[in-house]
Amino acid sequence: MNNFNRIIQVHLFSYMRSVIIRISLGKNKRDTMQILKRTSILSTTFVSLLMITVSSCSSENSFEVIKEGTETHTVFNIVVSKNTKTKSRTKAKDSKTTADTEKSHATLDSNIAFGFIGKDNAADKVEVENLPVYENKGVRSADVITSLNSDDKIQVSAYYPYVKEVTHQIDGTHVIEFGKDEIQQGPLVTNTISMNCSVEHEIVNLEFHHIANQIGFKVCDITEDEQLRGYMHVRKVIVHGMASEGVFVVDGENSHWVPQAECDSVVIFEGSDAVRYGLDNARFIGKSSLSTNSADATRFYVVPELLRADKHYVEVIFDVDGFVYDGTRYRGVTEKKQIIPLEGVVPDDFFELGLQYTFILGMNLGTVYRTIEFSALVDNWENRFDGRVLDYDNE
Repeated sequence: MNNFNRIIQVHLFSYMRSVIIRISLGKNKRDTMQILKRTSILSTTFVSLLMITVSSCSSENSFEVIKEGTETHTVFNIVVSKNTKTKSRTKAKDSKTTADTEKSHATLDSNIAFGFIGKDNAADKVEVENLPVYENKGVRSADVITSLNSDDKIQVSAYYPYVKEVTHQIDGTHVIEFGKDEIQQGPLVTNTISMNCSVEHEIVNLEFHHIANQIGFKVCDITEDEQLRGYMHVRKVIVHGMASEGVFVVDGENSHWVPQAECDSVVIFEGSDAVRYGLDNARFIGKSSLSTNSADATRFYVVPELLRADKHYVEVIFDVDGFVYDGTRYRGVTEKKQIIPLEGVVPDDFFELGLQYTFILGMNLGTVYRTIEFSALVDNWENRFDGRVLDYDNE
């Protein structure tokens, strides 16, 4: 491929990108049609040139650096292996809490793009502006055009899943607005790494990390009185106050979430399973049953935020079988409710970034189902007079 074809290719990418931007900025359908009409002649010419370029490059797998005046145009091929695994740190269980943290990994969905961002720190210029990278035949690759004047490297990072709303800040950070749909896909980000601009072909090794929290629950009977154990059947479990939208600020080690106002109440269980006694017999709460297998647990993603008793709590609706206590038979009850706050469970009442938490709900029948006896007595009337004495005998 000669330099003319390379230059044509670079300008073709730039031209088509400008056309797409202009179309996206059109106020209505008429605007879009006018833009397309005005650019039809030029686009036909560029497509013809593209056919020549592609046919002459069919035996090549990468693009070279192109010099044009004082600028260096580089077309990168980014390759990420299929099913890139993600990692998160593991935190040991705190014996003073009822929350376990577990190892967690994930894979990228082959049908969902990740976003790719690049910045030339030396020139203080964004070079790759939120580029979606898709998987095709087992690999993810994208052609990236840059024009660098002062450095031969750019700092790149990626995030998943791809969203359109990404804003670059003047302090060098960028913010990603994750809505409900993106949160429930388990958002991920990578560390910032350097990518060479002076090589023909670049393979960028990206390691994604969890940035949200995955929440799950177990349940068990912790009733101290042996005569009251084993009579509860959980019917429904609802988790209240979970932050389901947020903005993630990418700022190296200082990256953090800013939760939005949108919060959800999540129904994680509906069924009728017996609650077993003891922490060793705690069962994972699944969609319609309790299980010993963690894979059956109903888990969901949330934005880390400070836990408050009036906002973050679990509502458990359960039935109690009839039972005999100290020789007295008690009737069963249905749809009894217990509120279990999440405040005071995890250290500092704040979810650590990128960890999976499993909360153990200990239900005590002795505290929610007990007999109240009343002793009633009516006493005699009391005659009381409180007031000043009036003396009418003034004669």
